[in-house]
Amino acid sequence: MLNINKISFALIPWVLPLLTACNHNVKEQQDVAAHAEASMEDQATIPDTLIEVGEGKSVDGQLSAKVLATDSLTDSYQELFIQLEDSEGIAVEKARVRLLPEMKMGMMAHGAPVIQPREQAVHGFFTGRVIFIMPTSIESQHNWAINLLVDQEGVASNRVNVPVHVKEAKDARTIAFDGGDEGRFFLSLIAPRNISVGNQFIRFMLHRVSKNEFPAVPDGYEIALNTHMPDMGHGSEGNENAKAVSEGYYTGKVNLSMPGLWEVKADLLKDGKKVSTESVIFKVRVKK
Repeated sequence: MLNINKISFALIPWVLPLLTACNHNVKEQQDVAAHAEASMEDQATIPDTLIEVGEGKSVDGQLSAKVLATDSLTDSYQELFIQLEDSEGIAVEKARVRLLPEMKMGMMAHGAPVIQPREQAVHGFFTGRVIFIMPTSIESQHNWAINLLVDQEGVASNRVNVPVHVKEAKDARTIAFDGGDEGRFFLSLIAPRNISVGNQFIRFMLHRVSKNEFPAVPDGYEIALNTHMPDMGHGSEGNENAKAVSEGYYTGKVNLSMPGLWEVKADLLKDGKKVSTESVIFKVRVKK
């Protein structure tokens, strides 16, 4: 059962205040860069199946919005597909759309890390990403909404509030941790979503907690990766630290040698030294 008091207590302090000898290395770095470029979410690609997770209208009724996703929302990295229509039902295809996620907790409120959409809709959708850092709790009146700020040329700016429901993920994919003198962070495991046996790329996003802002951390750090299979009592070799590849995205490799439940342990490094005061542990279920 979700212990909302425990979650709230843990989160409130976080939200308030790599030519011969090096040919192999060069190729490896090129492979990582190629993977990062290919696997960065392509905003021109729209999944075949989407479900509506929220809708809303502006106060003046001049703009309506629907928010869709590939599945029900969980407290993790979520890709959102936004449809906008004017008061005559005509789709908005070009606009500056800004996502402002907000969790209301009684007298308090906080936001979440966000990756903003481009200004041109693709196949009718503006695509953005939000990392929800905690789930909705109806009984505690802790509720999420996505505020959409929309600016169109020749049209007055508008705002649409879209309430959304966020479930607790079965396995945590966004975890807060203390970086010592470096401050506080959220680390999100974002890919692959379905993990199979073998040596594979793994991707994270790193965000710093700065009062009620969550800026992406583009470089200056590495994420040391170790793997452990608790049921079998062993780990695996061949893991490679995750390094920065673009704004807030870090890519590394993990070697998961057999199916079953694994733990991926992540530690934040700066100049080769560990700065996180505790390891971040992601449970992953590996398929054949």
